[in-house]
Amino acid sequence: MELVQLRTFLKVAEHGSVTKAAAGLHLTQPAVTQHIRALERQFGTALFERTGRGMLLNGPGELLRDYARKALAAIEDGQQVIADIVQGRSGRLILAAGVTTSIFHLPRWLQSFREAHPDVDITVKTGRSREVARMALDREIDLGLVTSPVPHPDLEALPLFDEQIVLVGPPDSSPSPITQATLSETPLILFPRGTGFRAYLDQVLAQAGAAPHVKMETDSVESIKGFVQVGLGMSFLPLSAVQAEIDAGLLVRVDVEGIAPLTRTTAVVRRKDRYFGVAARDFLAIARGQNT
Repeated sequence: MELVQLRTFLKVAEHGSVTKAAAGLHLTQPAVTQHIRALERQFGTALFERTGRGMLLNGPGELLRDYARKALAAIEDGQQVIADIVQGRSGRLILAAGVTTSIFHLPRWLQSFREAHPDVDITVKTGRSREVARMALDREIDLGLVTSPVPHPDLEALPLFDEQIVLVGPPDSSPSPITQATLSETPLILFPRGTGFRAYLDQVLAQAGAAPHVKMETDSVESIKGFVQVGLGMSFLPLSAVQAEIDAGLLVRVDVEGIAPLTRTTAVVRRKDRYFGVAARDFLAIARGQNT
């Protein structure tokens, strides 16, 4: 069994298509088909169901996919260890983060990291906190940046910083604190249900006895700010996402009586059993150093 066969198998499983896998791997379609057939001969069983919808994993195929991911991740870990020893700080770094973190924090961290480590190949994936945790568990990333708790016995969470969550209104809003009764009558534009940010916000407001009136939902920070600016409602957002607009007078920060300041913690998650390479450790040090 060759590593290239396993990589080909995983790419076909990902796309459900020999054609797309071949394009992604820069191989010919016959070569991809040959790799899959070689694996099926070795295991003595088919690994895919050939259907009108494409190549679908069967039972043995799904089992092999899990072990192939682990095997390739272990080999990549070995390569990273050797690269760290032989080449110092070259190699690769694969990160995942939520949209807000990717927009308002990650660029300056990566700029500093790139200046210190120009030879490290960086890949960034995006997803909600639970999706980032899943990527870490599946060994798809070295480090994940999350803003909601993702407890799991195989994951280690390393807190980075706490950030305020503030209520913002349109430019003509009064900066004076409002009551909870006023808040309950105010249209709110929030992240959708199912996100960690919304779950935290709903919990805090419920505990404070507030009954928010949610008018609109979207997972786009920029859309929320735009809707608030034109007077369609108010929103609770991370301070980093709205500080520039507050400073420019495009949004107004508004406090709510009876509700303590809201905060959320941004943390780094990683598999406990993965090699903690030089690149990952140095990126963590930069992120911590810029938020202390």
